[in-house]
Amino acid sequence: MRDGDVFCTLYLPNPPKFTKLNVFNGFQRFVFGLKTPQNSMPCITEEQRAQFRDEGYFILERAVSGEQLTILREACDHLIDAMHAEMDRLGTDHIHISHRHKRYHIAKQYDRAPRLGEFVFSELMAEICRATLGDTAFLFYDQYVVKAAEQGMAFSWHQDSGYLGFPHTPYITCWTAVDDMSLANGTAYVMPFSHIGIRTLVEHVRDDATGDKAGYFGEAPGVPVIVPAGSVAVFSSLSFHRSGPNTTDQMRRAYVTQYSPEILRRPGETEPMHLGVPFLENGRRILTQ
Repeated sequence: MRDGDVFCTLYLPNPPKFTKLNVFNGFQRFVFGLKTPQNSMPCITEEQRAQFRDEGYFILERAVSGEQLTILREACDHLIDAMHAEMDRLGTDHIHISHRHKRYHIAKQYDRAPRLGEFVFSELMAEICRATLGDTAFLFYDQYVVKAAEQGMAFSWHQDSGYLGFPHTPYITCWTAVDDMSLANGTAYVMPFSHIGIRTLVEHVRDDATGDKAGYFGEAPGVPVIVPAGSVAVFSSLSFHRSGPNTTDQMRRAYVTQYSPEILRRPGETEPMHLGVPFLENGRRILTQ
């Protein structure tokens, strides 16, 4: 093999099918559809690796098995019920950037929902980490992002790194579609690096009314993640992204897992920020659930 070649073995009855989508807003958007059995492993291609390096993101379509998708949906229901109970206890309809019956951001709860850790530490996530971060990875953060039916709020253009507030090594976000994603239900938009020429952290401004932070106020539209349930958008913590309101009569659910190449700590602190759970060491999974 040559340096940079991609090698993996897929035990499949039929090879995966890869589809290159049309140009959107002048930018070539590549989505790779993977039709694989439950235990197969998607292979991240060199084309996807290059797109991540050059544009800050790529998309894996239908990468999540049916069983894992069921786990994600049941875990989401469980955690929303728990958040409602906590809101009731506190006598509020607003916790951080979650708003009852409008928008939910349920963070760092992967170990409090049945079997959710099986997805968080799955081989799919391991392969994504190897392709983007290398052979060492830590679970930095996880959260459900849910927009309620006909009530979901929009989310401003931001970099995930903009929420940390200190210099750090960039990490990755895996945004997994728990439902089919469309413009109508408020899917995410990702801004390719080349569209606005920004690939470093910029200052963000907080909206006191919603708790959101925003760092881009221009008119570039970005690329919408219009994908079926079970697809994963992978992007750098330096990639700008946003989402629209949900105007449909169904909930729109996404599950976000973030992985870092090292443990991230606030300046002057020794404890990990957020989670810091070891996941990959020398390319091998330390945890599987």
